[in-house]
Amino acid sequence: MSSVVEDVIAFCRMFSSFEREEICCGSVSPAQCVLLQTLTEGEWDVSTLASQSRVTKGAMTRLVDGLERRSWVIREKAQDDARRVLVSLTPDGKKEAKRLHRLTEKSIATILNRIPKSDRPQVIRSLNLLRNAAEQTRTHLDCC
Repeated sequence: MSSVVEDVIAFCRMFSSFEREEICCGSVSPAQCVLLQTLTEGEWDVSTLASQSRVTKGAMTRLVDGLERRSWVIREKAQDDARRVLVSLTPDGKKEAKRLHRLTEKSIATILNRIPKSDRPQVIRSLNLLRNAAEQTRTHLDCC
């Protein structure tokens, strides 16, 4: 494997572990954390959430079930189509999403603070380029 591939894989694995240990802290799963933060953007239907997260509708339903049991989300039928179920945050869910977002920001700041100050703009620009390239490529990587 090339060095860049090893570096990207290692970073993703480390950040995933960091996310579990430092951000979620056992209170929610990383998938629930991402879902809560996604829902801060507004209500979503289950199918779109599943597609966005690249999981099955059944898996997304189970994620939403867990958040609903904690009273962090509510489900409502869409007014324009009763077959669509919309998911949105409750006031408690908004508080939890904000708490998790603050922890995420703190964790990322901690990582960035380990990078020399003069190199940070380059790292941030590179991360932005990598994210944009991954988003543009996302639909072309379906190999399974």
